[in-house]
Amino acid sequence: MRRAALILVVAACAAPAIAAGLSAADRTWIAACVAQLAGEPAPSQDVKQRYCACMHEQFDDNRPVTQTEMEHMFPPLHRACNRQAGWK
Repeated sequence: MRRAALILVVAACAAPAIAAGLSAADRTWIAACVAQLAGEPAPSQDVKQRYCACMHEQFDDNRPVTQTEMEHMFPPLHRACNRQAGWK
């Protein structure tokens, strides 16, 4: 429970920083994540981008994994990013 709360706090704090300093590799990962979600119903493309940015910000860049792998490894993070992105 404590870990889930920590993830929520970190995700909320990271949101403004997401737009600031993304590298080309960051943007590529987020674009690939959004492409993986193409068939998923979401309120908008922006929601998918915010979700993918949230997932990316919470993971170590030195450990390349896909968005799907992250969802399976860290379900609380997946749920926290869904909420932060506004995906209902």
